[in-house]
Amino acid sequence: MATYTDSLREAARRLLRSNGGSLYVPRDLLSESEKLILTISDLVPSKIDPPIILCSNGKEIRYHNGENENFLIGVDEPDLTYCWVNSKRSDSGQYWEDFRLMVTSLASAGYPGCIGCGGPGSEGPWDEISARSY
Repeated sequence: MATYTDSLREAARRLLRSNGGSLYVPRDLLSESEKLILTISDLVPSKIDPPIILCSNGKEIRYHNGENENFLIGVDEPDLTYCWVNSKRSDSGQYWEDFRLMVTSLASAGYPGCIGCGGPGSEGPWDEISARSY
């Protein structure tokens, strides 16, 4: 059974190891998401194809690249092709800040270009079905 942090870490790993795609964020996070993408490109210079940032319709954060690296941070449970981070499970209530810190932490540690720096569960395949059974 995965925790909020496990699912959040998997979403961050997916963003860091993917190229291109679309990152949908609430309108009030457009500027913050642009700053995060710039931080990623500073920390992971090999990531040459950043996602396009688009405005989502609600409060969710969603990434889609068509390569099974998809994730959704929000309340509504998506289909199993997405890593779902249930934003209601955030202890801080600040799921964007949780995500930003996780992405920055992993990128600073050298992910995805390092062995073992992706945190717990990074070496094996992600089991979304088990992650949702809490």
